[in-house]
Amino acid sequence: MTVSGTQVPLPSAIGKYRIQRVLGRGAMGVVYLGLDPTIDRPVAVKTIVLPDGLEEEKVKEFRARFLREARAAGKLSHPAIVTVYEADDGSLSGVPFIAMEFVEGLPWNYKVRQGIKQDPDAILPLVRELASALDYAHKNGVVHRDIKPANIVQTPDGRVKLMDFGIAKVPTSELTREGQFLGTPAYMSPEQVMGRPVDGRSDLFSLGTVLYELFCARKPFPGDDISTVTFRIAREDPPPPLELNPSLPAEVDQILRHLLEKDPEKRYLSASELVEDIDAYLAGAALPHAGTASVASPAAERTLLVPQTPPASPQGTPRGAAPATPPPGSAPRPSPPAAPPSPATRSRLPLLAALALVAVVVLGAAVAGGVALLSRARGGTPPGPSVQPGTAAPESPSPAPPTAETKPSPGTAAPPPAAPPPSPATGSPSALSRPPRKAPAVKPPPSSSPENGERARQTEKTPPPAPAPPPATVTFTFSSKILKGGFQILVDGKEVFRKEIQRKFTLKDETYTGTFPVPPGEHEVLFEVQTEIQNVSERHAEKRIFSPGEAVSLHIKMTRLNKEIRFAWSP
Repeated sequence: MTVSGTQVPLPSAIGKYRIQRVLGRGAMGVVYLGLDPTIDRPVAVKTIVLPDGLEEEKVKEFRARFLREARAAGKLSHPAIVTVYEADDGSLSGVPFIAMEFVEGLPWNYKVRQGIKQDPDAILPLVRELASALDYAHKNGVVHRDIKPANIVQTPDGRVKLMDFGIAKVPTSELTREGQFLGTPAYMSPEQVMGRPVDGRSDLFSLGTVLYELFCARKPFPGDDISTVTFRIAREDPPPPLELNPSLPAEVDQILRHLLEKDPEKRYLSASELVEDIDAYLAGAALPHAGTASVASPAAERTLLVPQTPPASPQGTPRGAAPATPPPGSAPRPSPPAAPPSPATRSRLPLLAALALVAVVVLGAAVAGGVALLSRARGGTPPGPSVQPGTAAPESPSPAPPTAETKPSPGTAAPPPAAPPPSPATGSPSALSRPPRKAPAVKPPPSSSPENGERARQTEKTPPPAPAPPPATVTFTFSSKILKGGFQILVDGKEVFRKEIQRKFTLKDETYTGTFPVPPGEHEVLFEVQTEIQNVSERHAEKRIFSPGEAVSLHIKMTRLNKEIRFAWSP
């Protein structure tokens, strides 16, 4: 082999592999297209180009590092990482090489050269594959250290492969190269350019520089020389992505900023977190990691999008609560069946009638005449004893007990029980004793007051009110990936359902369901949803005519990124 920078002759074979052509050249070696004659399979054969006159110690260092790449890459088996088939340090063939999977496709450096701002929705699914591959490599103790567009190949079927773990750093190895960069400067991390220890977060920074260039059509840290590039990587922030590409979604801007944090502690802690953020973006959910990087304002922290109260039942009473009095707007709590109606619930009309009767009793003669007329109207039944003129009327008149002379006629109900005996001051029976009468449709509870007697007559004459038509019952379903927030449903501005949401991160939808009543007629149903992480607050309302007793299903749907709410009614 000749000095780097001069033309390298095309060998006919390297090891057992027949060399067909050059695939690419790099600072550290040449990659050839070879053929495995044993199974007739195309392979990529990578060799090392050693400068002429290199000291023996340096040759050993290069070979050790080369084999380290083979050991690191040979440990990995992932769909987005090229597969290593064989490695030789040159002791057998005279040329150190690695035989690996040959991947047909287009390296991403061709995308970069187009100068076109790429579509995030098309690129991020591929980046997810790369992040998954890096997460797998990092968990196996391998750091790539040279993530760049040329090492990412996109296949014709739309997959991506991560190539060239040529400067991979295995933690068990202490081999270093003093004074030399192990990576491509434009895509290196701050800790790399400052010679500090690196881990998987360094690869994430490098991947962030690749994405920045794809989405903004320029490098984040440009420069005409290495010193300028490395200074900007270590000390300067790149222009905000949204300034260079205003059409970039805010979530993608957050992902880029999180990847390009100077301090590794402020970046993604692992490539798996980047995978989760990409999944959340593609699903229209809140970013669980980059989305929480910025600090909210104190006002935003104090604002609760969903009040911290237990969900309400469809009748409006908080679940799990037992209030002493019914909440506003609900029906009064009914009395136990065995207890008589409370005086407070009685109508005021019987009370006025009772006062009128007391006045009639005071007049005396008028009462006697009225009783006589009433007796004749009911069939001539003799009236009870009456109050004679000039006799003082009792203060609290009450019916007298039935006697042998005033037995009820067959088929009639017995009169109410007798009241306490009259006051000794009066010495006369009550003037309001009632003749027997037909049984009422609803037997009144026993009572000794005149107002209850009048109330019984009122019940006989007034038909019961018609029952209210039954309300319609709406059963709703709402599926969402919301992790923190809540939603509520209102009918004509009155809340009928509320739900708080607090979930651990997941990409699965959670389906919420419930029922609420709606009175017959036309009413407006409003659905409102809030998310705390994305600070989204959307609402949708529709008017609908509901029939008495109708059973209705309402399916509530949200579009991608929580931008629009839609209702689907059935039937």
